[in-house]
Amino acid sequence: MNLPPSDSLRRRGGWKGWLAAIVGGAGAAQAAPPAAPPTPAEPPAAPSPAADGSALARADVLVYKPDVKPKLRLHLARPDAARFPGPRPCIVFFHGGGWRSGDPKQFQAYASRLAELGVVGISAQYRLMRDGDELPLEAVRDARSALRFVRAKASQLGCDVQRIGAGGGSSGGHLAAMTAVPAPKGGLALDETSDDLSVTPRPQALFLMNPPLNLERYDKPVPVEQRRQLSPTLLIDASLPPTWIFHGTADKVVPFSQATEFRDRARALGGGEVTVQAFPGRGHGFFNAKRGDGGDFEATMTGIVAGLKKLGWVP
Repeated sequence: MNLPPSDSLRRRGGWKGWLAAIVGGAGAAQAAPPAAPPTPAEPPAAPSPAADGSALARADVLVYKPDVKPKLRLHLARPDAARFPGPRPCIVFFHGGGWRSGDPKQFQAYASRLAELGVVGISAQYRLMRDGDELPLEAVRDARSALRFVRAKASQLGCDVQRIGAGGGSSGGHLAAMTAVPAPKGGLALDETSDDLSVTPRPQALFLMNPPLNLERYDKPVPVEQRRQLSPTLLIDASLPPTWIFHGTADKVVPFSQATEFRDRARALGGGEVTVQAFPGRGHGFFNAKRGDGGDFEATMTGIVAGLKKLGWVP
Protein backbone atom coordinates (compact mmCIF):
# COMPACT_ATOMS: atom_id res chain seq x y z
CA MET A 1 0.00 0.00 0.00
CA ASN A 2 1.49 3.35 -1.02
CA LEU A 3 1.22 5.38 2.15
CA PRO A 4 3.06 8.68 2.64
CA PRO A 5 6.53 8.09 4.15
CA SER A 6 6.93 8.99 7.81
CA ASP A 7 9.30 11.88 7.06
CA SER A 8 6.65 13.59 4.93
CA LEU A 9 4.18 13.12 7.76
CA ARG A 10 6.60 14.75 10.18
CA ARG A 11 6.91 17.73 7.87
CA ARG A 12 3.10 18.06 8.00
CA GLY A 13 3.08 17.72 11.78
CA GLY A 14 3.05 13.95 12.29
CA TRP A 15 -0.18 12.19 13.19
CA LYS A 16 -2.04 15.40 14.01
CA GLY A 17 -0.78 16.95 10.77
CA TRP A 18 -2.23 14.04 8.84
CA LEU A 19 -5.56 14.49 10.59
CA ALA A 20 -5.50 18.17 9.72
CA ALA A 21 -4.51 17.45 6.13
CA ILE A 22 -7.80 15.63 5.62
CA VAL A 23 -9.53 19.01 5.62
CA GLY A 24 -6.90 20.62 3.46
CA GLY A 25 -4.44 22.41 5.71
CA ALA A 26 -2.31 22.08 8.81
CA GLY A 27 -4.17 24.91 10.52
CA ALA A 28 -7.39 22.94 10.46
CA ALA A 29 -6.40 20.88 13.48
CA GLN A 30 -6.40 23.99 15.60
CA ALA A 31 -9.77 25.21 14.35
CA ALA A 32 -12.38 25.59 17.05
CA PRO A 33 -15.09 22.93 16.92
CA PRO A 34 -18.36 24.26 15.54
CA ALA A 35 -21.12 25.07 17.97
CA ALA A 36 -23.84 22.50 18.34
CA PRO A 37 -26.68 23.13 15.89
CA PRO A 38 -29.59 24.86 17.59
CA THR A 39 -32.82 23.00 18.11
CA PRO A 40 -35.31 24.30 15.55
CA ALA A 41 -38.09 26.52 16.79
CA GLU A 42 -41.56 25.11 17.16
CA PRO A 43 -43.48 24.58 15.00
CA PRO A 44 -40.91 23.14 12.51
CA ALA A 45 -40.18 24.96 9.30
CA ALA A 46 -42.39 24.37 6.30
CA PRO A 47 -41.33 21.78 3.73
CA SER A 48 -38.76 22.95 1.18
CA PRO A 49 -39.43 22.41 -2.53
CA ALA A 50 -37.58 19.61 -4.27
CA ALA A 51 -35.87 20.00 -7.63
CA ASP A 52 -38.82 18.45 -9.45
CA GLY A 53 -41.30 20.84 -7.84
CA SER A 54 -42.65 18.39 -5.28
CA ALA A 55 -42.44 19.14 -1.57
CA LEU A 56 -39.94 17.40 0.65
CA ALA A 57 -41.05 16.69 4.17
CA ARG A 58 -39.46 19.01 6.69
CA ALA A 59 -35.90 18.41 7.84
CA ASP A 60 -36.06 17.35 11.48
CA VAL A 61 -33.34 17.60 14.10
CA LEU A 62 -33.39 14.89 16.77
CA VAL A 63 -31.12 14.32 19.76
CA TYR A 64 -29.75 10.78 19.72
CA LYS A 65 -27.18 11.07 22.50
CA PRO A 66 -28.33 13.37 25.31
CA ASP A 67 -25.82 12.32 27.98
CA VAL A 68 -22.72 13.91 26.40
CA LYS A 69 -21.67 17.52 25.88
CA PRO A 70 -22.73 18.83 23.49
CA LYS A 71 -25.85 16.73 23.04
CA LEU A 72 -25.51 14.95 19.72
CA ARG A 73 -28.09 15.37 16.97
CA LEU A 74 -29.26 13.75 13.78
CA HIS A 75 -30.41 15.96 10.89
CA LEU A 76 -33.07 14.16 8.86
CA ALA A 77 -34.37 14.87 5.37
CA ARG A 78 -37.57 12.84 4.99
CA PRO A 79 -39.25 11.81 1.75
CA ASP A 80 -42.74 13.06 1.00
CA ALA A 81 -44.99 10.52 2.73
CA ALA A 82 -47.67 10.85 0.04
CA ARG A 83 -45.25 9.96 -2.74
CA PHE A 84 -43.31 7.37 -0.74
CA PRO A 85 -45.60 5.66 1.79
CA GLY A 86 -44.47 3.05 4.27
CA PRO A 87 -41.07 2.40 5.83
CA ARG A 88 -38.30 3.76 3.66
CA PRO A 89 -34.60 2.97 3.21
CA CYS A 90 -32.33 5.31 5.11
CA ILE A 91 -28.65 6.27 5.02
CA VAL A 92 -26.80 7.85 7.95
CA PHE A 93 -23.89 10.06 6.84
CA PHE A 94 -20.89 11.25 8.87
CA HIS A 95 -19.02 14.41 7.90
CA GLY A 96 -15.30 14.72 7.35
CA GLY A 97 -12.79 17.05 8.96
CA GLY A 98 -9.98 14.87 10.27
CA TRP A 99 -12.14 13.90 13.27
CA ARG A 100 -11.26 17.36 14.68
CA SER A 101 -13.54 19.71 12.77
CA GLY A 102 -16.44 19.71 10.34
CA ASP A 103 -20.20 19.91 10.48
CA PRO A 104 -23.23 17.74 9.58
CA LYS A 105 -24.12 20.34 6.94
CA GLN A 106 -21.48 18.74 4.69
CA PHE A 107 -23.95 16.00 3.74
CA GLN A 108 -27.09 18.12 3.65
CA ALA A 109 -27.08 18.08 -0.15
CA TYR A 110 -26.77 14.30 -0.25
CA ALA A 111 -29.51 13.83 2.33
CA SER A 112 -31.89 16.16 0.50
CA ARG A 113 -31.27 14.53 -2.87
CA LEU A 114 -31.88 11.09 -1.41
CA ALA A 115 -35.14 12.27 0.15
CA GLU A 116 -36.32 13.22 -3.33
CA LEU A 117 -35.78 9.57 -4.30
CA GLY A 118 -37.67 8.12 -1.35
CA VAL A 119 -34.70 7.53 0.99
CA VAL A 120 -34.49 9.03 4.46
CA GLY A 121 -31.23 11.00 4.41
CA ILE A 122 -29.61 11.52 7.81
CA SER A 123 -26.51 13.55 8.66
CA ALA A 124 -25.06 12.83 12.10
CA GLN A 125 -23.18 14.98 14.56
CA TYR A 126 -20.43 13.35 16.61
CA ARG A 127 -17.85 14.35 19.21
CA LEU A 128 -14.75 15.94 17.74
CA MET A 129 -11.25 15.23 18.97
CA ARG A 130 -9.82 17.75 21.41
CA ASP A 131 -6.27 18.83 22.16
CA GLY A 132 -4.56 15.89 23.79
CA ASP A 133 -6.73 13.28 22.07
CA GLU A 134 -4.71 10.90 19.92
CA LEU A 135 -7.43 8.63 18.56
CA PRO A 136 -11.03 9.33 17.47
CA LEU A 137 -12.42 6.71 19.83
CA GLU A 138 -15.33 8.87 21.04
CA ALA A 139 -16.31 9.58 17.44
CA VAL A 140 -16.32 5.86 16.64
CA ARG A 141 -18.54 5.19 19.66
CA ASP A 142 -20.88 8.00 18.60
CA ALA A 143 -21.17 6.61 15.08
CA ARG A 144 -22.11 3.19 16.42
CA SER A 145 -24.56 4.82 18.84
CA ALA A 146 -26.16 6.73 15.97
CA LEU A 147 -26.77 3.55 13.96
CA ARG A 148 -28.20 1.83 17.03
CA PHE A 149 -30.53 4.78 17.63
CA VAL A 150 -31.78 4.74 14.03
CA ARG A 151 -32.35 1.00 14.16
CA ALA A 152 -34.11 1.12 17.54
CA LYS A 153 -36.30 4.09 16.51
CA ALA A 154 -36.82 2.99 12.91
CA SER A 155 -40.62 2.96 13.08
CA GLN A 156 -40.74 6.51 14.45
CA LEU A 157 -38.23 7.73 11.88
CA GLY A 158 -40.00 6.07 8.96
CA CYS A 159 -37.02 3.77 8.30
CA ASP A 160 -37.08 0.16 7.18
CA VAL A 161 -34.83 -1.81 9.57
CA GLN A 162 -33.85 -4.09 6.67
CA ARG A 163 -32.58 -1.15 4.60
CA ILE A 164 -30.30 0.96 6.79
CA GLY A 165 -27.06 2.21 5.27
CA ALA A 166 -24.12 4.23 6.53
CA GLY A 167 -21.90 6.59 4.61
CA GLY A 168 -19.53 9.48 4.90
CA GLY A 169 -16.57 11.34 3.52
CA SER A 170 -12.94 11.18 4.58
CA SER A 171 -12.81 10.70 8.36
CA GLY A 172 -16.60 10.38 8.25
CA GLY A 173 -16.19 7.51 5.81
CA HIS A 174 -13.91 5.87 8.35
CA LEU A 175 -16.60 6.26 11.02
CA ALA A 176 -19.24 4.77 8.74
CA ALA A 177 -17.00 1.79 8.04
CA MET A 178 -16.41 1.34 11.78
CA THR A 179 -20.15 0.84 12.29
CA ALA A 180 -19.92 -2.26 10.09
CA VAL A 181 -17.13 -4.09 11.95
CA PRO A 182 -17.62 -6.53 14.81
CA ALA A 183 -16.56 -5.22 18.19
CA PRO A 184 -13.16 -6.78 18.95
CA LYS A 185 -12.68 -8.82 22.09
CA GLY A 186 -10.31 -6.98 24.41
CA GLY A 187 -8.38 -3.85 23.51
CA LEU A 188 -10.18 -0.61 22.70
CA ALA A 189 -13.88 -0.55 23.56
CA LEU A 190 -15.73 0.56 20.42
CA ASP A 191 -19.18 0.66 22.01
CA GLU A 192 -20.60 3.11 24.55
CA THR A 193 -21.32 1.41 27.86
CA SER A 194 -24.71 3.16 27.98
CA ASP A 195 -25.77 1.71 24.61
CA ASP A 196 -28.22 -1.16 24.31
CA LEU A 197 -25.75 -3.69 22.94
CA SER A 198 -28.58 -6.02 21.97
CA VAL A 199 -29.23 -3.60 19.07
CA THR A 200 -26.67 -4.00 16.32
CA PRO A 201 -25.04 -0.88 14.86
CA ARG A 202 -24.13 -2.72 11.68
CA PRO A 203 -25.70 -1.33 8.48
CA GLN A 204 -26.86 -3.28 5.45
CA ALA A 205 -24.81 -1.15 3.03
CA LEU A 206 -21.88 1.28 3.06
CA PHE A 207 -21.26 4.33 0.84
CA LEU A 208 -17.79 5.76 1.49
CA MET A 209 -15.96 8.73 -0.05
CA ASN A 210 -12.13 8.71 0.13
CA PRO A 211 -12.17 7.02 3.56
CA PRO A 212 -9.01 6.24 5.56
CA LEU A 213 -9.40 2.51 6.09
CA ASN A 214 -6.00 1.39 7.37
CA LEU A 215 -4.35 3.49 10.07
CA GLU A 216 -1.63 1.02 11.07
CA ARG A 217 1.33 2.49 9.16
CA TYR A 218 0.91 6.15 9.89
CA ASP A 219 3.26 8.12 12.09
CA LYS A 220 3.66 7.97 15.86
CA PRO A 221 2.90 8.87 18.71
CA VAL A 222 -0.11 6.56 18.63
CA PRO A 223 0.95 2.93 19.22
CA VAL A 224 0.43 0.83 16.11
CA GLU A 225 -1.50 -1.76 18.14
CA GLN A 226 -4.15 0.85 18.93
CA ARG A 227 -4.31 2.15 15.36
CA ARG A 228 -4.91 -1.39 14.12
CA GLN A 229 -7.95 -1.57 16.39
CA LEU A 230 -9.44 1.41 14.52
CA SER A 231 -8.52 0.19 11.03
CA PRO A 232 -11.60 -1.14 9.20
CA THR A 233 -9.49 -3.05 6.69
CA LEU A 234 -8.05 -5.13 9.52
CA LEU A 235 -11.38 -5.55 11.36
CA ILE A 236 -13.87 -6.57 8.67
CA ASP A 237 -15.08 -10.14 8.37
CA ALA A 238 -17.35 -12.15 6.10
CA SER A 239 -20.39 -10.24 7.39
CA LEU A 240 -19.30 -7.01 5.66
CA PRO A 241 -22.32 -5.58 3.81
CA PRO A 242 -22.22 -4.49 0.15
CA THR A 243 -19.95 -1.47 -0.02
CA TRP A 244 -19.38 1.32 -2.52
CA ILE A 245 -16.17 3.39 -2.29
CA PHE A 246 -15.70 6.61 -4.29
CA HIS A 247 -12.03 7.64 -4.36
CA GLY A 248 -9.82 10.03 -6.29
CA THR A 249 -6.75 8.46 -7.87
CA ALA A 250 -4.66 11.57 -7.08
CA ASP A 251 -5.60 11.68 -3.39
CA LYS A 252 -2.45 12.62 -1.44
CA VAL A 253 -4.13 12.46 1.97
CA VAL A 254 -5.68 8.99 1.78
CA PRO A 255 -3.98 7.01 -1.00
CA PHE A 256 -6.25 5.36 -3.55
CA SER A 257 -4.56 2.05 -2.68
CA GLN A 258 -6.43 2.04 0.64
CA ALA A 259 -9.68 1.52 -1.27
CA THR A 260 -8.36 -1.35 -3.37
CA GLU A 261 -6.69 -2.98 -0.36
CA PHE A 262 -10.03 -2.93 1.48
CA ARG A 263 -11.81 -4.38 -1.56
CA ASP A 264 -9.26 -7.18 -1.97
CA ARG A 265 -9.38 -8.12 1.70
CA ALA A 266 -13.19 -8.22 1.63
CA ARG A 267 -13.05 -10.56 -1.36
CA ALA A 268 -10.56 -12.83 0.38
CA LEU A 269 -12.83 -13.01 3.44
CA GLY A 270 -15.96 -13.70 1.41
CA GLY A 271 -17.67 -10.51 2.58
CA GLY A 272 -20.13 -8.38 0.70
CA GLU A 273 -19.16 -7.10 -2.73
CA VAL A 274 -17.00 -3.96 -2.61
CA THR A 275 -17.32 -1.66 -5.63
CA VAL A 276 -14.55 0.91 -6.01
CA GLN A 277 -15.41 3.81 -8.31
CA ALA A 278 -12.24 5.63 -9.27
CA PHE A 279 -12.23 9.35 -10.02
CA PRO A 280 -9.16 9.82 -12.24
CA GLY A 281 -6.94 12.74 -11.30
CA ARG A 282 -9.16 13.82 -8.42
CA GLY A 283 -7.72 14.73 -5.04
CA HIS A 284 -9.14 14.55 -1.55
CA GLY A 285 -12.65 15.87 -0.92
CA PHE A 286 -13.66 15.87 -4.59
CA PHE A 287 -17.18 14.66 -3.70
CA ASN A 288 -18.31 17.78 -1.83
CA ALA A 289 -21.39 19.45 -3.28
CA LYS A 290 -19.76 22.87 -3.44
CA ARG A 291 -16.46 21.66 -4.89
CA GLY A 292 -15.71 22.90 -8.41
CA ASP A 293 -18.62 22.93 -10.82
CA GLY A 294 -20.50 20.26 -8.88
CA GLY A 295 -19.83 17.60 -11.50
CA ASP A 296 -18.04 15.27 -9.10
CA PHE A 297 -20.87 15.59 -6.59
CA GLU A 298 -23.34 14.63 -9.32
CA ALA A 299 -21.16 11.69 -10.39
CA THR A 300 -20.84 10.48 -6.79
CA MET A 301 -24.58 10.85 -6.30
CA THR A 302 -25.17 8.86 -9.49
CA GLY A 303 -22.91 6.13 -8.12
CA ILE A 304 -24.83 6.02 -4.84
CA VAL A 305 -28.15 5.78 -6.67
CA ALA A 306 -26.77 2.98 -8.85
CA GLY A 307 -25.85 1.15 -5.65
CA LEU A 308 -29.30 1.71 -4.19
CA LYS A 309 -30.89 0.35 -7.36
CA LYS A 310 -28.66 -2.71 -7.28
CA LEU A 311 -29.74 -3.32 -3.68
CA GLY A 312 -33.38 -2.89 -4.71
CA TRP A 313 -33.79 0.01 -2.27
CA VAL A 314 -35.07 2.42 -4.92
CA PRO A 315 -36.92 1.68 -8.18
